[in-house]
Amino acid sequence: MRRAAVFLALLLWTGAQGEDGGGTGKKEGEFDIQGVKAAHDQSSSQTQMSTVLWAELKEIRDMAIEHRIKIQRLEQDNTALENRMSSSEKQVEVLQRENADRPQPAFSAGLTDSGSVGPFTTDITLKF
Repeated sequence: MRRAAVFLALLLWTGAQGEDGGGTGKKEGEFDIQGVKAAHDQSSSQTQMSTVLWAELKEIRDMAIEHRIKIQRLEQDNTALENRMSSSEKQVEVLQRENADRPQPAFSAGLTDSGSVGPFTTDITLKF
């Protein structure tokens, strides 16, 4: 994010410098004898600035490519997970249908050593 802000600031700065030849009121390439060194310094600073801008652009492009690759991988992972989830849901439905067909017990029994339980005083064998 910081790089993008720097890039935009440099782009705006170089654009403003290029409109009037660096603020001297002369077009680029026009100079007087005393300003020869100044024009040369300005040209080299613009070249350096241009090099920096290109480097930043390449870096932004590389980041965009990396992000595109990550997005593609995430989309593939998402598709695989959706397929697994769909398969699991189908298995759950099959198991639910199988369990619905099975008979369910209508009673329960508790085992204890505490003597008589229930209405009977003698031992009774349970049958199912």
